[in-house]
Amino acid sequence: MSDNGFRPDPVARGMDACRMPAAVRSAQVLALGLALMGIVCTAAAGWLFGTRSALVTSLAFVPSWLLGLLALAFGAVGSGIRIGAIGLAALNMAWTVPSITMGHPPGWLGPAGSIGLIVLMFRPAARDWFEDW
Repeated sequence: MSDNGFRPDPVARGMDACRMPAAVRSAQVLALGLALMGIVCTAAAGWLFGTRSALVTSLAFVPSWLLGLLALAFGAVGSGIRIGAIGLAALNMAWTVPSITMGHPPGWLGPAGSIGLIVLMFRPAARDWFEDW
Protein backbone atom coordinates (compact mmCIF):
# COMPACT_ATOMS: atom_id res chain seq x y z
CA MET A 1 0.00 0.00 0.00
CA SER A 2 1.30 3.44 -0.80
CA ASP A 3 1.45 6.23 1.76
CA ASN A 4 -1.64 8.04 0.49
CA GLY A 5 -3.99 5.02 0.55
CA PHE A 6 -4.24 4.65 -3.21
CA ARG A 7 -2.89 1.90 -5.43
CA PRO A 8 0.79 2.19 -6.34
CA ASP A 9 2.06 3.20 -9.75
CA PRO A 10 1.20 0.52 -12.36
CA VAL A 11 4.65 0.85 -13.94
CA ALA A 12 6.34 -0.05 -10.66
CA ARG A 13 4.27 -3.20 -9.99
CA GLY A 14 3.08 -4.21 -13.45
CA MET A 15 -0.15 -3.29 -15.22
CA ASP A 16 -2.19 -6.27 -13.96
CA ALA A 17 -1.45 -5.53 -10.30
CA CYS A 18 -3.42 -2.29 -10.37
CA ARG A 19 -6.21 -3.19 -12.80
CA MET A 20 -9.66 -2.77 -11.26
CA PRO A 21 -11.72 -5.99 -11.40
CA ALA A 22 -14.82 -6.05 -13.60
CA ALA A 23 -17.15 -6.32 -10.60
CA VAL A 24 -15.72 -3.19 -9.00
CA ARG A 25 -15.68 -1.25 -12.28
CA SER A 26 -19.31 -2.27 -12.95
CA ALA A 27 -20.35 -1.20 -9.46
CA GLN A 28 -18.57 2.11 -9.96
CA VAL A 29 -20.30 2.74 -13.28
CA LEU A 30 -23.65 1.76 -11.76
CA ALA A 31 -23.21 4.14 -8.81
CA LEU A 32 -22.10 7.00 -11.04
CA GLY A 33 -25.03 6.28 -13.35
CA LEU A 34 -27.49 6.52 -10.47
CA ALA A 35 -25.94 9.82 -9.39
CA LEU A 36 -26.04 11.18 -12.94
CA MET A 37 -29.67 10.12 -13.27
CA GLY A 38 -30.41 12.14 -10.14
CA ILE A 39 -28.75 15.23 -11.57
CA VAL A 40 -30.64 14.90 -14.86
CA CYS A 41 -34.01 14.28 -13.19
CA THR A 42 -33.56 17.19 -10.80
CA ALA A 43 -32.51 19.54 -13.59
CA ALA A 44 -35.42 18.43 -15.78
CA ALA A 45 -37.92 18.89 -12.94
CA GLY A 46 -36.56 22.37 -12.27
CA TRP A 47 -36.68 23.32 -15.93
CA LEU A 48 -40.17 21.93 -16.55
CA PHE A 49 -41.97 22.58 -13.27
CA GLY A 50 -39.93 25.07 -11.25
CA THR A 51 -37.69 25.23 -8.23
CA ARG A 52 -40.07 23.60 -5.76
CA SER A 53 -40.43 20.53 -7.95
CA ALA A 54 -36.66 20.31 -8.37
CA LEU A 55 -36.18 20.40 -4.58
CA VAL A 56 -38.77 17.68 -4.04
CA THR A 57 -37.21 15.55 -6.78
CA SER A 58 -33.70 16.07 -5.42
CA LEU A 59 -34.66 14.61 -2.03
CA ALA A 60 -35.10 11.18 -3.62
CA PHE A 61 -31.54 11.24 -4.93
CA VAL A 62 -29.51 12.26 -1.87
CA PRO A 63 -28.27 8.70 -1.15
CA SER A 64 -27.55 8.21 -4.86
CA TRP A 65 -25.37 11.31 -4.91
CA LEU A 66 -23.49 10.20 -1.79
CA LEU A 67 -22.99 6.78 -3.37
CA GLY A 68 -21.70 8.42 -6.56
CA LEU A 69 -19.19 10.45 -4.55
CA LEU A 70 -18.04 7.32 -2.76
CA ALA A 71 -17.70 5.50 -6.09
CA LEU A 72 -15.04 7.99 -7.09
CA ALA A 73 -12.86 6.54 -4.30
CA PHE A 74 -13.10 2.92 -5.48
CA GLY A 75 -9.41 3.07 -6.44
CA ALA A 76 -8.41 3.48 -2.79
CA VAL A 77 -7.34 0.65 -0.54
CA GLY A 78 -9.49 -0.25 2.44
CA SER A 79 -12.50 -2.38 3.17
CA GLY A 80 -14.29 0.60 4.74
CA ILE A 81 -14.99 1.98 1.28
CA ARG A 82 -16.58 -1.29 0.20
CA ILE A 83 -18.66 -1.56 3.38
CA GLY A 84 -19.69 2.08 3.06
CA ALA A 85 -20.79 1.51 -0.52
CA ILE A 86 -22.87 -1.50 0.53
CA GLY A 87 -24.45 0.51 3.35
CA LEU A 88 -25.23 3.47 1.12
CA ALA A 89 -26.69 1.17 -1.53
CA ALA A 90 -28.95 -0.41 1.10
CA LEU A 91 -30.00 3.06 2.26
CA ASN A 92 -30.61 4.10 -1.34
CA MET A 93 -32.75 1.02 -1.89
CA ALA A 94 -34.89 1.69 1.18
CA TRP A 95 -35.02 5.41 0.38
CA THR A 96 -36.26 4.96 -3.20
CA VAL A 97 -38.81 2.13 -2.75
CA PRO A 98 -41.65 4.60 -2.00
CA SER A 99 -40.99 6.36 -5.31
CA ILE A 100 -42.24 3.27 -7.15
CA THR A 101 -45.75 3.52 -5.72
CA MET A 102 -45.89 7.31 -6.01
CA GLY A 103 -44.67 7.34 -9.60
CA HIS A 104 -41.72 9.66 -8.95
CA PRO A 105 -38.14 9.26 -10.12
CA PRO A 106 -36.07 7.08 -9.82
CA GLY A 107 -38.90 4.55 -9.72
CA TRP A 108 -37.79 0.94 -9.94
CA LEU A 109 -34.31 1.92 -11.18
CA GLY A 110 -33.25 3.06 -7.70
CA PRO A 111 -33.85 -0.24 -5.87
CA ALA A 112 -32.77 -2.35 -8.86
CA GLY A 113 -29.50 -0.44 -9.23
CA SER A 114 -28.87 -0.65 -5.50
CA ILE A 115 -29.41 -4.42 -5.45
CA GLY A 116 -27.08 -4.79 -8.41
CA LEU A 117 -24.39 -2.74 -6.67
CA ILE A 118 -24.71 -4.77 -3.47
CA VAL A 119 -24.39 -8.03 -5.39
CA LEU A 120 -21.31 -6.74 -7.22
CA MET A 121 -19.67 -5.60 -4.00
CA PHE A 122 -20.08 -9.04 -2.44
CA ARG A 123 -18.17 -10.71 -5.27
CA PRO A 124 -14.82 -12.23 -4.20
CA ALA A 125 -12.91 -10.07 -6.68
CA ALA A 126 -14.39 -6.91 -5.13
CA ARG A 127 -13.61 -8.17 -1.66
CA ASP A 128 -10.01 -8.83 -2.64
CA TRP A 129 -9.67 -5.45 -4.39
CA PHE A 130 -10.53 -3.44 -1.30
CA GLU A 131 -8.39 -5.46 1.12
CA ASP A 132 -5.11 -3.96 2.29
CA TRP A 133 -2.00 -5.33 0.61
